[in-house]
Amino acid sequence: MDPKLQTLAASAFDNVYHVGHLVPDLVSAMQSLAGAMQITWAPPFEMRSGFTRPDGSSDDQPVRLAFSTSGPPYLELIEVVPAVDSIFAEPTLGGMHHIGYYAQRWRDDAARLQDEGWELERTGAGVAFLRDPRSGLRVEVVSVKGRDFLSRVLSGEMAETYPLTEHP
Repeated sequence: MDPKLQTLAASAFDNVYHVGHLVPDLVSAMQSLAGAMQITWAPPFEMRSGFTRPDGSSDDQPVRLAFSTSGPPYLELIEVVPAVDSIFAEPTLGGMHHIGYYAQRWRDDAARLQDEGWELERTGAGVAFLRDPRSGLRVEVVSVKGRDFLSRVLSGEMAETYPLTEHP
């Protein structure tokens, strides 16, 4: 693990470790970017999101993911989820989906952002997605315990445990 990720900086932005981007087809996007941008990918994987909406309802969809092996910041590709109510549904404006950063106390940081007017979109095990209505920026606030998850992604363990399924 990169030593810069072992200690958290004073600013949330200094703790950015990945940028998430939605793509229509994960494998095709990985191949395209590998060639054009010389990106090497950790093996892709598929797992359920386990998210909850602010109203308490579930947004637990299968999600297909891949991370670049170089970083930080790592590039995370997320295949569009074909459910209109998913946080990973087809984007309306295109572009970057989110910036992910580590927080020592992720729940406190999510609450701080809400106090500053950010809208809570989803929570999950050690994560919260929030969007600033003024800029449109979405962030994924991740518990520092998520560093283990990233290590499992980069080592290929997540792909072994949660392999991609075939598209219907």
